[in-house]
Amino acid sequence: MKKKFTLTFIALCILFNLTALPVFAKDDQNQVSFIVKASSHSLFQSITTVQSDTLFHEIVQAKATPVTDIPFSHRYLLFIENGLVRILIADDVGQLFDIQQNTKINVKRQTSQTIVDHFNTLQSDHFGTILYWEDASEMIPKYTSFKITDLETGLSFNAQRRAGSKHADVQPLTHQDTKIMKTIYGEKWSWNRRAILVNVNNQVLAASMHGMPHGRGALANGFPGHFCIHFKGSTTHRSKNTDLSHQVMAHKAAGLLDPFIKQLSAEEVIDLFFIAINQKENDILSIIYQGNANEVPIENIVAIRKMEKKHRPVKEKPFIYQIPVTFKYRVKDGPVIEETFLFTVLRKSPTDGWKLVHVPFK
Repeated sequence: MKKKFTLTFIALCILFNLTALPVFAKDDQNQVSFIVKASSHSLFQSITTVQSDTLFHEIVQAKATPVTDIPFSHRYLLFIENGLVRILIADDVGQLFDIQQNTKINVKRQTSQTIVDHFNTLQSDHFGTILYWEDASEMIPKYTSFKITDLETGLSFNAQRRAGSKHADVQPLTHQDTKIMKTIYGEKWSWNRRAILVNVNNQVLAASMHGMPHGRGALANGFPGHFCIHFKGSTTHRSKNTDLSHQVMAHKAAGLLDPFIKQLSAEEVIDLFFIAINQKENDILSIIYQGNANEVPIENIVAIRKMEKKHRPVKEKPFIYQIPVTFKYRVKDGPVIEETFLFTVLRKSPTDGWKLVHVPFK
């Protein structure tokens, strides 16, 4: 039984980390729900529910061992045990973790493979295909109309590519499409990047859009200009460089957020810290920060901007990188503050991702 929802009872369980909800029906016994969503706060999700006594009992009876780190994942398992809802996350190889108890659930290898198989099928339906800009551009030539789906809300609208040589300059098709797009952005146009799916010619592509009308527009749609869509390797028209925030969101739309971030340089990880705060992306912060991401008051910071003042690294070695960074920020109802902070990032080996050790505002 496979479904896509915008807001459901199961979504509420995950969004608010509720693990002590009552059983509503006896039929829910021995069912395991596999859930995939782009981020922990996404309302849009794909679900497969299976009735399996064997799988259910394997998970319930498995021993749990404490762990210090819970891996990032967009894969969730939900089931009911003794009248209570339990929520686990699964990594790429089917290992299970209890995010409330900070434990690993040690299921058998065969059970892990079964879990991987279910999630692989689900992910192929939920996320888009990552394509380089040159290939994506050929699939959506100028004046092509297509559907855009926002991976956080699940809302969709129609748009048309009007121009753009390094990325797509796009406009909503109609007034109704403009209205839906503005709803996605909380009724306020924004430069914030969002992970999206581009549905064109029976293909679903992973991409990133911002929500700020700018430049010229030609359609009678109530949208004062156009907005931009970036794919893998897209660059800005002015600087001809890739935009890190767009690249992160495009990979998020492909279900590749974690591996993309892990291959970034130390300097890019520091840049991503500022992106995560500006865009209220707690999941990104949890991947790049060695501590508890909830300690950083993202919601209280209205805006933050890294300054162009260049500082030399204090340490630049294979496993540690330190550099002072000057930035300006403003908290709610507060003045603009300029600060310089010594960022430290570490990694365990050349193949591991960089992690921030200390961050401001903690």
